[in-house]
Amino acid sequence: MQPKVLCSVATRGRYFTTLPLVLNAIINQTKPVDKLIVFDDNDEPQDMRKEMIYSYFFQMLDAKKIEWEWRFAGKKGQHHIHQAANTEGYDWVWRCDDDAIPEPNVLENLYRWVQPSVGAVGGSVLTLPYIPDTSLVSGKIDNIDNEPNIQWGNIKVTKQVEHLHCTFLYRAGVVDYNTGLSRVAHREETLFTYGLRQKGYEVVAVPDAVTWHMKNPQGGIRSETKREMYEHDEQIFRNVLKYKDHTIVVLNCGLGDHIVFSHVLPAVRNPLVFTCYPEVIQGRPIAEAQQLFGDIDTWNIYKKMDQWGWKNNLESAYRKMYL
Repeated sequence: MQPKVLCSVATRGRYFTTLPLVLNAIINQTKPVDKLIVFDDNDEPQDMRKEMIYSYFFQMLDAKKIEWEWRFAGKKGQHHIHQAANTEGYDWVWRCDDDAIPEPNVLENLYRWVQPSVGAVGGSVLTLPYIPDTSLVSGKIDNIDNEPNIQWGNIKVTKQVEHLHCTFLYRAGVVDYNTGLSRVAHREETLFTYGLRQKGYEVVAVPDAVTWHMKNPQGGIRSETKREMYEHDEQIFRNVLKYKDHTIVVLNCGLGDHIVFSHVLPAVRNPLVFTCYPEVIQGRPIAEAQQLFGDIDTWNIYKKMDQWGWKNNLESAYRKMYL
């Protein structure tokens, strides 16, 4: 059976500007998506079934037998939306911004990279009028301050990188989006795709998959102007980079869970442990983990077991999570 693709669009403040262009482009891909979900994160959401242009889009989706859903989101930011899509149960998710218009062959060419070794694949994301030359860009996370993102240029050859931005196709349910970021969700896609790389998957930038980024000055994260939100998120990002060579272990759980995990710990690569019971497993306080990384729910083993539909024992779940 062919892996199924969910297309996820997070939208805010762009009902009648760039969002219709994006939806039209998604509907007319040479490889259709299996389902489209539009996550409406507007402060004052409207019923788009009453708008003529949207009624045409809904009819086109039905005519092409593409399942679709318009879902009102929680007004918490696009990282919460992307995490919802990430756990929707599809094999792969194609995340599309509401001001980034993919050419008709984008999904078809990204989908060619749906392979066991690949975690995420993205093409060029071009913003006019300036398109930089990114042919020499390494795409390494350590060089993020010294070079442009490889997707900002017209990618000519396939290259393995360590992070992507904006729009890409990714393997769902492997890593989580950091929902501890602010509503602007600064660096959310960088953290997410680098997380896939840390899990051992390839992250690939490929040619012939061009998306045109309108970079709409209204709506989206540009609706937020509080500098402290960006500073908060940037600090979380820097903390992740600081400890990128470690396996972060967060044991925000009971005494028995610590005892079970003690059998797994010797096999964990270069662990940095945050613990509730230092007398069982030595480590830093749990409160420090939250301060450093924003959200520690991603390390909640019971939430993970529920997400996985886990039928095995707790120790095996810990091994799946950390080894």
